[in-house]
Amino acid sequence: MKKYEISRRGFLRWTGLISGGVLLPKGVGARVLSPQDRPLPNLRSEQYKPSICGFCPASCMLDIRLVDGKPVGLGGHADHPIGRGALCPQGCAVLQEVFHPDRLRYPLARKSRGSAGWERISWGEARNLLRFKLETLLERRRPEALAVLAGPRKDLRRGILQRFAENFGTPHFWKWDWTPAQPPKDAFKRMHGFSKGIFYDLSNAGLLVSFGWDWLQAFPSPVEAQRAFGRLRGGRRSRIIQIEPRLSISAAKSDEWIGARGGSEGAVALAVAHVMIREGLYDRDFVGGRTEGFEAYRKIVDEYSPARSARLAGIPEERIVALAREMAGSKPSLAVTSRTTVFDQIAVHSLNVLTGSIGVPGGVLAVQDPSSAPPASFLSRGAGGKGAASIVSWEQIPEAALSGRESPIGVLWVDGVNPAFSSPQPSQWRAALERIPFIVSFSPIMSETSEFADLVLPTHEALEAPQDASLVDAEGRRVDSFVPAVMPSLYDTADLGDFVLELARDIGGRVSRGLPWKNYGEALGDHAAKRGWKQGMLVGGGWSSAPSPVLALGRKKCRMSHEELARPDVAIEEPGRGLDLHVQFPLAFFQAEGAQLPYLHGLNGIRGAKLGDGWETTVDLHPETARRLQIEDGSAVWVESDAGRIQARARVCEGVREDTISMPVGLGHTAMGRYAKGVGSNPADIIPREFSFAGRALWRAQGVKVYAV
Repeated sequence: MKKYEISRRGFLRWTGLISGGVLLPKGVGARVLSPQDRPLPNLRSEQYKPSICGFCPASCMLDIRLVDGKPVGLGGHADHPIGRGALCPQGCAVLQEVFHPDRLRYPLARKSRGSAGWERISWGEARNLLRFKLETLLERRRPEALAVLAGPRKDLRRGILQRFAENFGTPHFWKWDWTPAQPPKDAFKRMHGFSKGIFYDLSNAGLLVSFGWDWLQAFPSPVEAQRAFGRLRGGRRSRIIQIEPRLSISAAKSDEWIGARGGSEGAVALAVAHVMIREGLYDRDFVGGRTEGFEAYRKIVDEYSPARSARLAGIPEERIVALAREMAGSKPSLAVTSRTTVFDQIAVHSLNVLTGSIGVPGGVLAVQDPSSAPPASFLSRGAGGKGAASIVSWEQIPEAALSGRESPIGVLWVDGVNPAFSSPQPSQWRAALERIPFIVSFSPIMSETSEFADLVLPTHEALEAPQDASLVDAEGRRVDSFVPAVMPSLYDTADLGDFVLELARDIGGRVSRGLPWKNYGEALGDHAAKRGWKQGMLVGGGWSSAPSPVLALGRKKCRMSHEELARPDVAIEEPGRGLDLHVQFPLAFFQAEGAQLPYLHGLNGIRGAKLGDGWETTVDLHPETARRLQIEDGSAVWVESDAGRIQARARVCEGVREDTISMPVGLGHTAMGRYAKGVGSNPADIIPREFSFAGRALWRAQGVKVYAV
């Protein structure tokens, strides 16, 4: 019997043809369906195996469906304490990553600097070449010239890599900590003396006020953020207020959206504090007994009257006063923000101090954060990179590499991240990479950063190797997870842990003494014993979950007065100089990653009836702004700042301030395979390189112009 067989993918392609191909990027084909006879497949076996998603630090556990030994589907593991059966969009795209047609199949070495030619080499040759470069640094007594930028995952492989860097003697080891997806760690460090293990108890807040953080999309663990939102909406239904210039997902899901100018969040927070102190609404017992520097803090706050901050933020003065009274009257109230300027971070977090929301459920809590590094006893005596780091943060590598006659970095080791795309003004990264003598990039696909490397080494995908993770969840529980490999590796790839341990053994000396294991499996055995894992976990996979030791965050006095409050990182400009550029970070492209996966393009494009938006970069303009600039909805426009200009498609909507435009980050690749390369534009190209007092890049631009192409 003849029939039309229409799969979901085929249906989308078919409807795309009818609508003019709006779902497909240029160069991606489609075909018309035709009748065909196809017998039902003979399935010899069906299995479900656990795995761990490697796209973000949350490390959700997956259930992989295998038919005849091949992975064909997946879902969230129902009982795992992180995801609890749920997955974010990136987790759903894991199989597309494994079977990507442009995935690297074997190690590559550049034929010569400045050329685009590559040649296949063996893993042994790659290890020998890297060993020679590293031994040269040791011979010249320049171990600090090795810089390592590791991925964000909290697992044993990253711990082994960190221990390698420590024993080598470099202080320049960084874990990828993308600031838009992080809480205000710099404020935590300055006010409490530490930041590791401090977290927001979102689920139990009586009132949640977010200052500029689209937390439902850019939280460190997207699945846990969604679950916290569900709990806030259940039971007593806590109020949620979102303060930012765009009607983001978080703002749309809130009870109230306060459309303040971007960059004014700290000024608004201090004005709220001004009202609390003036009207005696703050927690006097907590402030009097558990803080220091309050009088100096009060003097700074006096400068931020509601009238002044309302003018800077472009919002009504009475709304600031009402917000202060509501926060003081709601217990516990929780003020959250991301890792932006140190001024904004401290200003917002000070509200948690004023309301006594420190160390209490529904406020800001702290637990002991587990380390994924190998046991400290294996660290060689005298090693550990004790010298002072000459580069403050990995985001300042370009400035360091371009500032002198020669780069202070002799060897740059990049593990699974792509700073030459997902950093403000990536052209600076490209210029810096050209000056660094030797670069090794561990990447499953040729990224913008990998294109400048001398060695590109593809490691196993998550399903092809055992996976472990150790972290604290959003409720303060320590979760250790492990799964064996789901499938054999498809290509000539390698395990990062095995590679690092073999390299350490080849180098010898203190480097090898600090890493005595033969391979990742042996190190895992020691790691499991240290964690107290049950033996069965190493066979079929599993997890352990227990409350982490609670740290008395409110017992040590909190510092409220800081120079960064008296002198902001970036001047808060008065309204009137062009348009403000507000960058947004869609969940589909979490941490600016995922454009190589077509499934995520489709999700990114679902915006009402405009399904085609996912394959190009858009810019949101308020209707009055569009009218004034004579820009029509759907037209092609240039967006220009002092750093450059990019092209985008105009979206006219009321969900953005009149003095602001908004653009999503995630598209505009010049590499990353056929589905990402040449699709859209990258707003990071027009973000100037400004840094906070903590040395972290700021995602903001002012004085932007928009005009028709």
